[in-house]
Order: sequence, then C-alpha cells, then structure tokens
Amino acid sequence: MMPYLLHHGFLNQAGRHPAAVAVRSGDENWSYGQLHAAGRGVAQTLLNWGLQPGDCVAIWMRKSPQALAALLGTLLAGGIYVPLDPAAPPLRAMALAHDCGARFLLTDRERGHSRSALHPGQVDVPGWCGVVVWGGAFATPPGVPCTAGEQAQQSTGFRPVTSPTSTDLAYILYTSGSTGRPKGVMLTHRHALNFIGWAGAEMELGPGMRVANHAPWHFDLSIFDLWATLSRGATVCLLNPTTARFPTAVASWIATEQIEVWYSVPSALVQMLPAVEGRSWPGRESLRRVLFAGEIFSPPQLARWRTLLPGAQFYNLYGPTETNVCTFYRLPLPPEPLPDPLPIGDACPDFEVMVGDDAGTPVTGGAEGYLWVRGPGVMAGYWNDAGRQGSAWQHRPGPGGLISDWYNTGDRVTRDPAGRLLYHGRRDDLVKCRGYRISLLEVRGGLEGCPGVREAVVLAPQDAAGGRHLCAWLVLDPHADGPQPTLADVQRQFLQRLPHYMWPHQVALCDQLPRTSTGKVDRARLLAAGALQAG
Repeated sequence: MMPYLLHHGFLNQAGRHPAAVAVRSGDENWSYGQLHAAGRGVAQTLLNWGLQPGDCVAIWMRKSPQALAALLGTLLAGGIYVPLDPAAPPLRAMALAHDCGARFLLTDRERGHSRSALHPGQVDVPGWCGVVVWGGAFATPPGVPCTAGEQAQQSTGFRPVTSPTSTDLAYILYTSGSTGRPKGVMLTHRHALNFIGWAGAEMELGPGMRVANHAPWHFDLSIFDLWATLSRGATVCLLNPTTARFPTAVASWIATEQIEVWYSVPSALVQMLPAVEGRSWPGRESLRRVLFAGEIFSPPQLARWRTLLPGAQFYNLYGPTETNVCTFYRLPLPPEPLPDPLPIGDACPDFEVMVGDDAGTPVTGGAEGYLWVRGPGVMAGYWNDAGRQGSAWQHRPGPGGLISDWYNTGDRVTRDPAGRLLYHGRRDDLVKCRGYRISLLEVRGGLEGCPGVREAVVLAPQDAAGGRHLCAWLVLDPHADGPQPTLADVQRQFLQRLPHYMWPHQVALCDQLPRTSTGKVDRARLLAAGALQAG
C-alpha cells in the first residue's frame, strides 16, 4: 500500500513483519502485530462510543505502549489525536480538551483517579461522550457498551466506517502563543508524511534499528521518534520521564538499550556530558545518529560530543511546530571544524524558504529578516483561531502568476557567505527554554493569577551557553486577604494551572518594580539588579 495517511507506513510494516519489535518500554516488548491489534481495539472502542470522522480525541496518558496504541487507534478510527502533557494539572489538561472540542479523553489509571476534575459533567464540551481509562471505563454514555484498555486489545472485529484523505487532520499539537493563550497547531496526514518520509530516509532508519523516544508526545520532536521509526520497521525505545530527569541514568539507559538514533533538545545532551566523558561509556559503540532541535547548541559543548562520538553523524534540525522540521544542517564529520555560529542549514526537500521582511518581501545582501516557509509540510492552520492563522500567512504571486502561501515563522535569520541560514532569535515574547516554546505572557498571567500576587514581570535573558532561562520578579499585594503568600505558596498555586516547565528558573520578591520615565517597567535595571532566588 502506498502511504497516504500517517499510520499507513506502520500498517505496511505490521503486515510484513508482525513479529518484529515495534516498541520497548522497560521490560515490555510489543511486536508490530501486538501494537496493531491493540490499536484496532482502541479504534473499535471509540467507534462503539460514537466517534465520527474528524472528531478530536484527547490523550492524557503517561508514555507507554498502551498510550501509543491510543494514538494509533484514534487514527485507525478516523479521528484526530490531541496529545496532552501527562504531567499537566487536570485543569490544564481539561482546558485544552475543551479548546479542541474533544469528544473523548483517553487516559490511564495514574491520571484517571482525578475523577472529579475529569468528569464530563464538569466540562462544557458540545457532544462530549466521556472518559476512557485504560483497563476500565467510567462516565460511559447511556446505552453505549464500552470496552477499554486490556479488554479492547482483544477486539478482532474492527471495521472503520470511513477513511480520511491525506488533507484531513491527523493530530493537533498545542504550543504557546504570543497572546498568552495556547494555540492548537493543526497538522494533516500529508504534512506528517512529508516529514517522516524524508526523515526516515535521511537518517537511514530500517528494521531492527533502535530509536530513542526522549521527547514527550505533545512535543513535535516525537513525530520523528514514533512515526518515522514505525514507518521503517525500526524499534521505538521509550525513555521513562522519571529516568529522563537524571542525566547519568539516561546515559546508562542509552548503553543498555543500545540506542542507535537519538533526538532531543541540546540541553539534554549538555546535561549528559559529565556522565559520559572521561570514562568507558558503552553507548558510544551503538550511537550512529544524533539529532538535536529546539534550542541553540553552543559550539564548544557540541564539539565535546563530536569528540566523544567521532563516527556518529550529527544533525541540527530547525522548525517551529507549524512546520515540524523545515531546514536542516548535516554537520561535517571530524576532524573538519564546526562553523560558528552553527547554521540551521537550508530547506528540507519539498520546502522552499525565504528571508523576508514583515510584509514577506525578500531581503537581499545578507540582511537580517524573518524566515518565511512554504510547502506541503506547513500546518493547515490554528484550531478555531482564524485570526492567528491569517496573521501568519502571506499570499504572494509565484511562477506563472500562481498565488502561493508563505508562512512567517517569526524567527529572525540571515544567510552566511555559503548561503546557509543562521538563526538570530524570535520576534515576539516566545522563547525556547528547557526545549519548550514558552510564552512569557502566559507565565506572567499564571503568576499574577496566584492569590496575593499583585504584579509580575517575566524575562528570559540569554545565558553563557547561548540558551535562555526564565526570570521572574513578583510584587505581593499588601492588602490581600489573609497572610502574604510565600514563594512556595505561589509555586504551588502556579503549578495547579500551568506545566512545571513554565515555572521560572529564578524568582525574586520585591516591594516595587523599577520604572522608566514613561512609567514602563525598567527591564534593564531588573536584570542588572540580580538578587534572584533559584526557582
């Protein structure tokens, strides 16, 4: 079968090699055949519950083979999967499920215990049907029989009602928006196939290869880990999020699993360096491809990794969630030196890129401009937000008078003398921290929403390694009811609303904020004053 839907590559491999290992997670090994059967069971469950083509299914589960079956089953049933951060507070998860109009929430027992927060009656979602907990269901629609989890794996009578087309949506990924409100990036099957087809071939994925899945599934890096891997018959090795917090444990895991392909944000690799340098690390024998994206990788630290893995091929991949990867730079093998700054390269196949001004007019002579992109890998738009979509696009005449759509990434770039793109940061308050694109407005809103906080300022200065870290200054309200909150109180309230990665690295409590002559907060004085506590 010629793939025209995201999951077709997996189906081809499951048909040819059903006994091959598709996914590993700790002591669990699921074959392609087992994953296919579990996915069919989830699909049948959703159809039994009344899933219609194009319905959104929110998936709030820890990383596991069962969660992967939930993604697959949603696609098989003709739905759109919407992965939610498994570490997100229930209110955050439900807010996103509400935003995308999800009719179902697939979750696991670990999260499903929050029944009061998850009960459909507490969420105003038109057409909402209910919550399925893997291994057992609650909030079942009246008169609709439901099987879930382990029971669903046994389903053999799966019959999809209708099949999507390549231009239908496959998944929605939520990312921070410049207005402080998360935005749902809509990706079609065609978009996904455009990326995984190129990436699987470029990275030479094949049967038996072991590919690490470091990224959470609501992060666009996971599309390569999961779908490029499964479309080529390789094995996805799921890195437990708890293990991922300890660099020494990650290094040991890479060695034990004999990982051949690794893809992560640079900070994950930087944190691992002390655990792998100057010692006998078996991981260096297996790693063949090292991919990184989402942050600036400082050349000195990258050079240390190249010394550690002289035979491995390194890739700098660039692209916002709206395009996944649209440019790439294949690093030269040692001993050839690295260019500084490190390029983000040039366009991936089927993409065209342009350096232009705000209006989309090309700039010349190596001048700085915004990176504009067009091609089949660009998103379909933002969910339920035509205003945002319109502001991101520019319609320009192309060859033969045809009108083409260009997407403005909002990232500032130039071209070096060799014609390669160089990245110079963003145009708005969106920054990359800890591998996530974070809205400073959203963090500020989360802080100011905590009881007792009168005003907050959030900045993201650059550190010595070229990355960003969040700094916040808080002014407490002396007239608030009750005792003034401590920093721990503010953090606790904040984490009930927003993910842990949005909590600032450093926080200061102050009586008042410095102002400029025009009454604006003097950000330069704040940064110069320091006096921040570790967050």
